[in-house]
Amino acid sequence: MVVVGGDQALDSPSGSTSRAGSSVSATASPMHRNTTSQHGGLFVSAPGKIILFGEHAVVYGRTAIAGSIDLRTYVSLYTSADGRIYLSLPDLGVEKTWMLKDLLKAADRLAAEYPIEEDQPPSLEILVPIARKLSGSCEDQCGVQHLAILAFWYLLLGVAHRKSGLARLARGLPPPPLPEGLHRTNLSVMTSSRVNDSDKSEAEIALSLPVPPLTPLPSPGAQSTAPPAFPTSTPTPSSTPTPVAGGNLLPGGIRADSPAVTQDLLAVKATVRFKLPSCVGLGSSGAYCVCIATSLLQTAGLIPPPSIVADETGNLTWEEEHLDMIRKWATAAESLIHGRASGLDAAVCTFGGVASFKPGHRIEHLKNLPDLRVILVNSKVERNTARMVQTVKERLKKFPEVTDAMFGSIDAISLEAAKILHRPLLEENGGGDVQENGLGPFGGSSMVEQDHHSLQPTRTGSVRSSSLSSYVGGGKRNSSASVISATSEKGGEQSDTFSKLNDLCRINNQLLIALGVGHPKVDLICTTLARYGIHPKMTGAGGGGSVFAFLKPNTPQTLLDMIDGELRSHGFEVWQPPLGGPGVVEHQTRPELFQTPVSSTQCSTPASKHK
Repeated sequence: MVVVGGDQALDSPSGSTSRAGSSVSATASPMHRNTTSQHGGLFVSAPGKIILFGEHAVVYGRTAIAGSIDLRTYVSLYTSADGRIYLSLPDLGVEKTWMLKDLLKAADRLAAEYPIEEDQPPSLEILVPIARKLSGSCEDQCGVQHLAILAFWYLLLGVAHRKSGLARLARGLPPPPLPEGLHRTNLSVMTSSRVNDSDKSEAEIALSLPVPPLTPLPSPGAQSTAPPAFPTSTPTPSSTPTPVAGGNLLPGGIRADSPAVTQDLLAVKATVRFKLPSCVGLGSSGAYCVCIATSLLQTAGLIPPPSIVADETGNLTWEEEHLDMIRKWATAAESLIHGRASGLDAAVCTFGGVASFKPGHRIEHLKNLPDLRVILVNSKVERNTARMVQTVKERLKKFPEVTDAMFGSIDAISLEAAKILHRPLLEENGGGDVQENGLGPFGGSSMVEQDHHSLQPTRTGSVRSSSLSSYVGGGKRNSSASVISATSEKGGEQSDTFSKLNDLCRINNQLLIALGVGHPKVDLICTTLARYGIHPKMTGAGGGGSVFAFLKPNTPQTLLDMIDGELRSHGFEVWQPPLGGPGVVEHQTRPELFQTPVSSTQCSTPASKHK
């Protein structure tokens, strides 16, 4: 985890955590809790994700379907009084410390030279070279540990830059001009269907830039001799700056007298723990970036404490506009890890639920999901997402028409799956007939996209085998023949739904293999499950990683135990995690993972089997 700290205590969201009251209400009154160790700290978690359909094709502008899984990443954050920033990733063997004063100096220089952009995450091209320098990273370093540190520092420096920039604006200083020639990519939108050598993402450009020498800030009134990183226009001389009145709004709707402006950035100690393995396609990078972005943005006062109850335990989440800010920042940070991020992982880890995503379009959350179960298998083969993305990119370059046609087929699979999974709420008309309410998964403006904070899917009336036996078993029948008929129809509908999704998984998996991202271990999992009439598919980048499959709702537990035993005999890990639960949340109590210390050399392993 990471900690950013200082000597001051906070009275505001930048140093306290607002919590709903004891009554579980979506508008419960917040209570403040300091993030010092004496006051319990700030605890945030985000779910993992599985891509149900559409991976790789989504990077090239096609549709993907993904859902959150309840294998979460956790962050604990405390303020630190010694002026040091701490980052602890015990599951990855990372323990790092830096000086807060170095961060603040860099942030002041950035604020003097580069403006903050409303509704945009910090510029990767500007911040990453400096983050590399401050974090001690070298250009030739790679691996999960290095990339996790770099993503953390990008977010940390972005928070510090924004606070310093807001403070300058509040003092009446004009914003510096945006440098010319800067590559600014809307990181939630990737629309190119063809990629060539010159088509690089903002993250790829940023990572290729040299690490600049850090020069000291000039004395007040002195002229800096350091050349600017980008050509800038000459600012127009202005008169003596006039401070902004406290009630007036700065970029992002932040009040000039808010803690985001008036309170200093504190040193903190952040610790990150994982309940899901890394490098197996379960969204560990996206969840990590979402947790870090959320905890740092709230600690700095750039987003308020959460106030919306997210689950039955009373954990809280944020308003939609603040979740969207978290998503954008996390997507930018994740692109440093993967080179080119579609934005899907960060969106699902932020909002939760099951969603349809197409670059350049708004995320559409699928509602009223059928009661389907999933099995998730970890091949224990770590894969490199950037390498798999590059493999597909090379396949597209070599066979552009063939590969683009495969992307089109994957897109059609995703669209068909969305129609199956999204079941519009039903309502009866005056004649008693049941009609759809017009909400289709791709129904344009009629698609429900609000209420991102309550994405726990509602289920249609599913009937388990035990329920069915109460109607027709033991010689008993329900007095209402219509109930029996409806039950039978629903059971048949669910069987048909499983059959269609099962076939779509099989086709999609074969297309992924054709794109060059298969692996012999994945083939073994697919062969094993196929003997039980189950057709799984890779989820994520492929090349190993994880495989998932839908299960029939009435699959007997004895059969599931047989499947589980056979998969584990090959050395695989198996889960049956809940699908489509809450996104990022703040916990009211210390999560269990932080109760027991863990050796810093311990590697991340899957949690125990979930059923």
